[in-house]
Amino acid sequence: MVSSPLLIGLEIQQPSGTVRANIQVVCRNENTNQSQILESNDSGEVIFNLGDTEFFSKGWNVGDRVSVNSLYLGFEQSFSLTIPALGTTISVKDKSGTTVGSFVGGQGITFPKGIFILIEKAVLPALRYYTPQEWLDYFNMVDTNTDSENGIDLLQLTRIGESVEQEIDSETNTKFDSNDGSFYSPSAIEGGESPEYHDAKYIHQNVYFTDFVPINTLTTFEINQVAEGGAPSWESITEADNEISVDKHTGRIKIINSGKYAETGARHVRITYVFGRSSVPKDIRMLAIVETGRRIMGSTFIKKKIRKFDETTFPDLNEFNTFRRRIIQKYKNVRISPT
Repeated sequence: MVSSPLLIGLEIQQPSGTVRANIQVVCRNENTNQSQILESNDSGEVIFNLGDTEFFSKGWNVGDRVSVNSLYLGFEQSFSLTIPALGTTISVKDKSGTTVGSFVGGQGITFPKGIFILIEKAVLPALRYYTPQEWLDYFNMVDTNTDSENGIDLLQLTRIGESVEQEIDSETNTKFDSNDGSFYSPSAIEGGESPEYHDAKYIHQNVYFTDFVPINTLTTFEINQVAEGGAPSWESITEADNEISVDKHTGRIKIINSGKYAETGARHVRITYVFGRSSVPKDIRMLAIVETGRRIMGSTFIKKKIRKFDETTFPDLNEFNTFRRRIIQKYKNVRISPT
């Protein structure tokens, strides 16, 4: 290991070009797992010395991976580099692709100083099934702010997590959410519409099932008694008037007033309601976490970052597929149509 000076000098700027004082910046030698935190001075400057034995007592070597990152309120920035051989110059770019400066082997980023421009921090999508930290804990991993080389990008994680949630919603015909009383209309699921239309397939059809369950509130149940092809005339019939009965758990709505059947035809019944579950069961949470991991592992652009997966942390895929089918079937609302 070498303990001779190797400097990384930076000027911290806002996107407008204004220098920023009192911004914390972290420099880490990923190979030795040693780091230093500095705060920018009144001129917006920080200077790290990878040969400073107080913070980097293990020194540095050519080929070591070094990361620099900063988080400030709604802003962030980071970059990483591999220490080059003596006299070799490399160009260093930040995570947004902007050039920070040139790093010279044996010297570092010295004069001129590197320009470290903070960018607005991306807002993470809100996941309903699990938190990003729960995912990281399950797989015993960290994010890129902790380990820029092997960490998981949280924005990428949550975007994949969103798609997993949407797929589970679609397959089970429901939504799981600790929603504090806020439920969903059918249009919240891909392919759904509100109001939701149903066909009256035969004379005196008296049973209909909503596409999504469980029903939280049934707002309207309307029938059209005009012959197919004519301008529809909608009449609302209600449970309060003993015209229908409603099973909110299964989504079954039965017309019990024999004078209130819809005329046979396509889209002759329409229903307005909100639905959803007010909690996320443990098995659904687990399914979403593992499914997200499976998709990340299968993404070629991040395979190198997921190399910590092994047989002890990631289930056999055949076993997982069996587990997945079982959980989906457990919660799936089978849409029943009259025959």
